[in-house]
Amino acid sequence: MSFDLMLKPSCSGCGSSQDLYGSNCKHMTLCVSCGKTMAENQGKCFECGAIVTRLIREYNVRASPSTDKNYFIGRFMTGLPNFSKKKNAENRWSLQKDGLQGRQVTDALREKYKNKPWLLEDETGQAQYQGQLEGSQSATYYLLMMQGKEFVAIPAGTILTRLLSISNLH
Repeated sequence: MSFDLMLKPSCSGCGSSQDLYGSNCKHMTLCVSCGKTMAENQGKCFECGAIVTRLIREYNVRASPSTDKNYFIGRFMTGLPNFSKKKNAENRWSLQKDGLQGRQVTDALREKYKNKPWLLEDETGQAQYQGQLEGSQSATYYLLMMQGKEFVAIPAGTILTRLLSISNLH
C-alpha cells in the first residue's frame, strides 16, 4: 500500500496506549494483545474489511551526531572470526591493504594498492581473512542501532562506503 502508517494514540480494540502496532492494511492501531487475537481469529479491519494477518511496528529513526569516522562493514562468507567482546582482549586484529603491511603509506602507494584486497588478521598471523570491496562506490549505507524504542542511524562512511566481502584464508 502506498499510504503511510499513522498510529492512533490508543488501541482500536481495547483502548490501551501501550505497545501499539498498525494493522497490515494500515487503518487500525492495535496493542499486541488485540493484534495477536485478531490475527489468530482472522479478524477484519473495521474500516476496509481486510483480514488482519500481521502487525506493523513504527519506529523513530534519528540521525547520529555528525562523525568523521569511516566504518567498514564486513560480510563474513565463512563464519565469524573469534572476536572478543572484552575491551582489553588478548587477541588483537588489524585491517589493512594486502601488501602494505609495515610500509609508510604515501598517496602514490595508496593509489597503487587501492584495488588490492583487504587483509584482516590477528596479531599472531594464524587467523587471516581476505576481503574485497563490493557494491557501488557511490552507495550510501547506514548502521541502524536500536536505542530504547527508536533507531539511531549512523553513516557507514563519509566519502566512500567500504563493504567488504570477507573469506577465511586459513
